[in-house]
Amino acid sequence: MKINLYEDPKLTDEHIDIYCTEMRPLIRQVVDTVRSEKPALSGRPADEDLDDGEEIFLDPGEIYYFDHVERKLFAYAESGVYRLMTTLSSVEEQLSPYGFVRISKSNLVNIYKIKQLKPDINMKVYVSFENGERICINRSYKKSFTEYLQKTRRMS
Repeated sequence: MKINLYEDPKLTDEHIDIYCTEMRPLIRQVVDTVRSEKPALSGRPADEDLDDGEEIFLDPGEIYYFDHVERKLFAYAESGVYRLMTTLSSVEEQLSPYGFVRISKSNLVNIYKIKQLKPDINMKVYVSFENGERICINRSYKKSFTEYLQKTRRMS
């Protein structure tokens, strides 16, 4: 994909032109970001020693996955691990159109951060991320995960 960026301080009316053969998920993501329709999430550093009470706004595109542990929700991102003060189902509802899909009762993953899907014994499938972490797809979520990937591929 080619991107042209022209900066002109004399410009009075900013605009963006997008030329595409078909609306793919990446292009939809760019459009939604520009239109500020992409949900914003906020969290606090998960390390309690570093938690000074300040909220940090997280870009969903930088998040690898969400993990719900002991009634707490954590976002694993490129910049670290953050605790969110919301529910996993709420985050799933907000981010489902942006490449996030549930793979277990406690995990929601960003399909754009997946490096590899690896089948294992007992029909288990593991998701490996760009950061080296692995999570098992629960068998009861495997079908919906596969359908989500196929739907996304048809759009791209």
